[in-house]
Amino acid sequence: MGEVDEADDPVDDRVPEGHKGVKRSHCETDDRVLEEHPHPQHHLLIGQVRRLRASPRLLVQPRFSVSYRCPLRLNRGGFATAQVAHGGRRLERRDVAVLGGGVAGLTAAYLLRDLDLEVFDSADHIGGRTRSLQQSDGIWLNTGAQYVSTDRVKVVELADKVGARLLRDDNLEEYWRGLYPRDPDSRSEIESCIERITAEQMDRRPPTLPELDDLAFDQWLGEVSPDAHRFFDRWCQIMNSGSSVEISLYGALWLWGDQRSTPWSDQPVPRHDRGDCVFDGGTNEFTKALARGIGGRVSLRSRVVSVRPTDGGYAIEVEEDGGTRRVLARLVVSALPAPVAADVIVDLPGWKSAALRAVRYGRFMTTNIVVSPKDAPPSRYPLTAARADVAYNLDAFIIKTPGDFDERGGCFHNIVGDPTSRVVWDDPDHTIKTGTLRELFRQRPEYRERVVRVEVQRWPHGMPLYSVGRMKTFDQLAEPVGGIHFCGDYSWASNMEGAALSGERAAQALRAQA
Repeated sequence: MGEVDEADDPVDDRVPEGHKGVKRSHCETDDRVLEEHPHPQHHLLIGQVRRLRASPRLLVQPRFSVSYRCPLRLNRGGFATAQVAHGGRRLERRDVAVLGGGVAGLTAAYLLRDLDLEVFDSADHIGGRTRSLQQSDGIWLNTGAQYVSTDRVKVVELADKVGARLLRDDNLEEYWRGLYPRDPDSRSEIESCIERITAEQMDRRPPTLPELDDLAFDQWLGEVSPDAHRFFDRWCQIMNSGSSVEISLYGALWLWGDQRSTPWSDQPVPRHDRGDCVFDGGTNEFTKALARGIGGRVSLRSRVVSVRPTDGGYAIEVEEDGGTRRVLARLVVSALPAPVAADVIVDLPGWKSAALRAVRYGRFMTTNIVVSPKDAPPSRYPLTAARADVAYNLDAFIIKTPGDFDERGGCFHNIVGDPTSRVVWDDPDHTIKTGTLRELFRQRPEYRERVVRVEVQRWPHGMPLYSVGRMKTFDQLAEPVGGIHFCGDYSWASNMEGAALSGERAAQALRAQA
C-alpha cells in the first residue's frame, strides 16, 4: 500500500509486542499446519508452525467433495487441527474463515471466538486502516483512522471489553476551524449553506429518492462562491475521501454534523459518555486488542485468492510467502473491500456481484509529522521538491496527538482525500513530505527546526464513497450468499463505527446459521 517504514519502526517486519500469537507467513515448504493449544474457554490457534511427517500438500481442484466426518489429525498437545483428506491431499479445516483483519473482520471474529476460526489478511500488520506506528518515547503516528466521536457507541463498547484504553481529546471541537476561510462574507455564505443542510436533515425520507441519491452535493449547493465550494469540497475529502462532485446529497447529509451514524437529525442518536476520544497509543491498539481477544488467530501476509463453494462448505485458497495454503471452512465472513470480495468469491449471483462492484472507494493518504519538544536540540528535516498547485494540507494541521507539544513533542496527522491524493499518488515520498512540511512551516513556523520524522501512507481502498446512486443497491451489500456473510464499512456507514456494527451483524447472522 505504498507504506514508508523505517527500520526502527516497531511494526515493520515483526509481530507487534504482545501479539506473539499472531502468525505471519514464513518462507517454508508447503507442509505446514497451524497448531491449537489448550485454553480455559476454547482452543486457541496461536500460529505456531511445525512440520508434518506426511507428504507435502498438493494442489486443490476447483471443486471437490469432502465429508465433515473425516478423521482429525491430532497434534502433540492432544488438540485437533482438522485435516480434510481429498484424494491423498490435505486441507486445513475451520468452522469459520474470516477474510480481512480490519475492524469489521476482527469484530466478527471476536464475537465468534468460541468457534474454530482463522482470520486472513494480506497486510503485514493487524487492523487494516487503523494502522499506527509507535515510538519509544510514547508518541504514536496514526496512519489511518483517528478519532472516536461521541456517536461511536459500539466501538467504545468493544474497546472496554478487550481492554483498549481511550483518552478524552477535545481537539475535535476545533476541527472545522481549520477549514473556514478568513473572509467574513465567505464565512457567512458557508453558514447559510449549513442552515440548508440542517433543514434537509430534519426532513427524513427514503434514501433512494432521486432528489437525494441522484443529485451531487456540489450541484445541490448551486451558485456559491469559490470559497464556499472549496470549503465543502475539502470537507468531503476529509470526511469521505471524495469530492463534492462525487458525493450525493444523501451522502452529504450522512457526513454533516456532530454525528455520522445517520443522515437524519429528527431523532437523537445513541451516544457514549466519554466525549470525543482517541486510543491511547494509537488507533491500532483497538484492533490489536481485538486480535488478542481471539487468541491471536490471525494470519498476516496471507492474501485470499479464491473462495469456491464445495460440498459442506467453502474451499479457500490463500497465498503466503511460503506458498499456497488451502483451507476448508464451513462458513465464511467476508470483510474484504467490496470490489475485492467480488473478484475472489467465485459463483456469486449476478445481483450480489453487481452490488459489490458498484461500491466506489476514495483513496486517501496520510503524512505524519513528528516534532520534538521545544527545548530539544534543533533539527533540519531535508526538503527537496514539491508540486506548486497541490493542497498538501486541508485542515490547518488540527488533527494531532494529545498533549503539550512544547513540553513533550507530538505528531501531526495530516490527511488528504482522493481529489488531492490522486494527483500526487505516484510521486516520490520525499516530494509529498516536502510539500506537507512547507505548508506546516508556512502555518506554524515555530516547528521549522523541530521536525524529526515524517511518514507517508497510501490507502488505495481508503473509504467507501457516499457516491451518487449508491443507495440503489445499498441494502443488497449485507445480504448473505449461502454460508458467506458480508461485512465492512461499505455495508453500513463509512467509518469505524459502521465497520464494527457490520461485523456484529455478520457474526449474529452466521451464528444463527451455524
